[in-house]
Amino acid sequence: MGFDLRYALRRLARSRGFTLAAALTIALGVGANTAIFTLVNAVLLRPPAAVADPARLVGVYTSDFSGPPYGSSSYPDLEEFQKQTDIFSGVMGFAPRPAAVGSDDDLQRIAVEVVSSNYFQVLGVRLAAGRAFGGEQAVPGGEAVVVISHALWQRRFGADPAIVGKTIRVNARPFIVIGVAPQGFAGAFRGLRTDVWVPASLGSMVGFNASALTSRGDRGLLLFARLRPGVTIEQARSRMNVVARQLTAAYPDNWTDVTKQGRRISLLPEQATRVPPQIRGPALGFAALLMATVGLVLLVCCANVAGLLLARATGRLKEIGIRMSLGASRGRVVRQMLTESVLLAALGGIVGAVAAVWAGKALMAFTPPTPVPVGLDLRPDGRVLMFTLAVTLITGLVFGLAPALRASRADVVGALKSDAPAMNVGGRRFPLHGALVVGQVAMSMLLLVGALLFLRTLRAVATIDPGFRVDHMLLVNVGPRPGEEGTRDREQVALELRDRVAAVPGVTHVSWAGAVPLALNASRRGITIDGYRPRDGEDMEFHYNMVGPGYFETMEVPLVRGRGFTDRDRAGAAPVVVVNETFARRFWPGADPIGKRIGISGPEGPWLEVVGLARDGKYLSIAESPRPYLYYPQLQHPDDVVLHVRTSGDPRSLAAAVRRELAAVAPDWLAENPRTLEEHIGTSLLPQRIAGGMLGAFGVVALLLSAVGLYGVVAFAVAQRTREIGIRVALGAAAPQLLRLVLRQGMLLAGIGLAVGVPLAFVASRLLSGFLLGTGAGVWLVLAAAAGLLAVVTLVASYVPARRASRVDPMVALRAQ
Repeated sequence: MGFDLRYALRRLARSRGFTLAAALTIALGVGANTAIFTLVNAVLLRPPAAVADPARLVGVYTSDFSGPPYGSSSYPDLEEFQKQTDIFSGVMGFAPRPAAVGSDDDLQRIAVEVVSSNYFQVLGVRLAAGRAFGGEQAVPGGEAVVVISHALWQRRFGADPAIVGKTIRVNARPFIVIGVAPQGFAGAFRGLRTDVWVPASLGSMVGFNASALTSRGDRGLLLFARLRPGVTIEQARSRMNVVARQLTAAYPDNWTDVTKQGRRISLLPEQATRVPPQIRGPALGFAALLMATVGLVLLVCCANVAGLLLARATGRLKEIGIRMSLGASRGRVVRQMLTESVLLAALGGIVGAVAAVWAGKALMAFTPPTPVPVGLDLRPDGRVLMFTLAVTLITGLVFGLAPALRASRADVVGALKSDAPAMNVGGRRFPLHGALVVGQVAMSMLLLVGALLFLRTLRAVATIDPGFRVDHMLLVNVGPRPGEEGTRDREQVALELRDRVAAVPGVTHVSWAGAVPLALNASRRGITIDGYRPRDGEDMEFHYNMVGPGYFETMEVPLVRGRGFTDRDRAGAAPVVVVNETFARRFWPGADPIGKRIGISGPEGPWLEVVGLARDGKYLSIAESPRPYLYYPQLQHPDDVVLHVRTSGDPRSLAAAVRRELAAVAPDWLAENPRTLEEHIGTSLLPQRIAGGMLGAFGVVALLLSAVGLYGVVAFAVAQRTREIGIRVALGAAAPQLLRLVLRQGMLLAGIGLAVGVPLAFVASRLLSGFLLGTGAGVWLVLAAAAGLLAVVTLVASYVPARRASRVDPMVALRAQ
């Protein structure tokens, strides 16, 4: 084996151009697969860091009022679940919250988890310093204490060994640090980089509703439980079904859903909770799409390198003939050639793995504009290294085995007699080389069609009317500094800020809202309709937004009837509401909705009068069907403030002016995350943009590799048929005839590849339909465009060797062996 390795190294060193081209091609395929697998591993496969025996952890979910099974739970529910000590050794709850640490001149946004006092004990997390929360933290009114993350300890406090016992400021309030979490632990919610943990008894200091500790209807906690040794998840599920029935009987108001059925309790193993179960299906589908894409790229790379090795093996027939005549067996020859291919794959794999690690570091360094830090640990672990090793080894065998077997079947006598690098087994001319090109064309077709479909989706989105004007809109989150929420009247600040910003040159309209359409979060609220009796099981919870005066004019949302909100719609005035067309058609078909009444606190009121009918729009997703929607006046329902500034020019150029005016109105408020409405909407299409960008980039790479493969096989065919071409020229064949003869071979291979690739691409388009928009009959146009592009590339790749063949000197060709 050592001899084979040394010989392979010498051969590759002598062929530096071939080695470099083949290694870089493999590096592209291996690197892409490693990078995507690293992401999939970080999201779906890697166990939580620093958590003891995660196989014993289960996520505990309570079904939502509207029916979905994986909802959150209330704090009183958590206390009931903690009583099931025969199946659980512990049950803990947590609720993520945005917060800030530091002083006014050094404020840093962080993520906080408000947790039950047994949080670290249930997870089995051993702190790096200090202690975890104890029973005294379960009682409201105790000492203000926190546990901080290892990352925050290093980043902000310089890994101070005396940090335990010191005071830090979280949301402008002092907390004593009692512990430091272990390195790598970033909380129980994957993808959220939590830096501080606060006991639920102190949650009101970081924005957690104090009434949630006693209200069974306030369902804001995510739960994990640890199974007792010997207890299976099936046994725990059976017991929790009994608990759900008991709670339904004891608390029917809080434990009955919209269908008048009792809520259900679901238990999922920890591995199934790494992605929120509500979106697990789409997340797995998207991960499969990414892995399939880079898998196709790797296959194209393998086919390309296999073609190079096949041509290289053809040129070594005399060498192989000599080795076999001296007694080398076919297996010995195959082993030598496989050693070369695996070594080549190893070189490419090392380069690809290094590139993947670099890409992971670059991605971790990227900080998206979110209210709290988000991100994943994309550092390679043992699972990633094993995957890369396996992919590299399999790649070397895949692209090396066929050329090795083909070369080992060569005619020894013929190889020794002839100087020509002919390889013609069983009378078939280049069937393997041609098959590789056919495969490349088919896989390139798949990638190109996928890229074009996603690009078509993004183009279709641009033509969809969202129900409001997207361009020339600046969005800025404004609000009091953490810990100072009650020092200023939010509504008064918003009104004064609106008036000052409206006077800035270049501003045409100003308003504000609690949320922005097409955001990742959306709120729902249960209502009643005056005079309407819901059907059994009818869902009466609807999405809504709290908006300021002039919102409809600023967003340019057309009002079909009635009016929008004004400064007079504030606390103390008659409560009002604006509904959209779908809402009005559902509850007052054929009638004028203006003057109708809606209750938001049950049939006893208070009642809100409908004063406006807004045109339907897009609220949660750009591709959604029309849904009922309500707008409440923010002055009557205090909420967050996202300033909406309509401009006549570049919106971003006015961000500094908004900050300046806010400082004049409320120096203790912050203006954060300035972005345009177009940028905001772009985040809702992030999966399609990622997929389209990846497929587009890899499709171009595959197309180029296919062109190289086609050029290689046609050029090789011309070299092999030099004598035949010379005879044809001597017999009077014209240059156009020779050109057509050679072009026909390349076009035939591409045609077979398209015949295989088009049906596969059509099937793939059906599988991708959940990620696509605006395709329909246009799929056939996409297929035709991809096929036409491949045909053009084939023609170009085949033309150069064909033109060379048409200019062959017959005397030189006839003397060729």
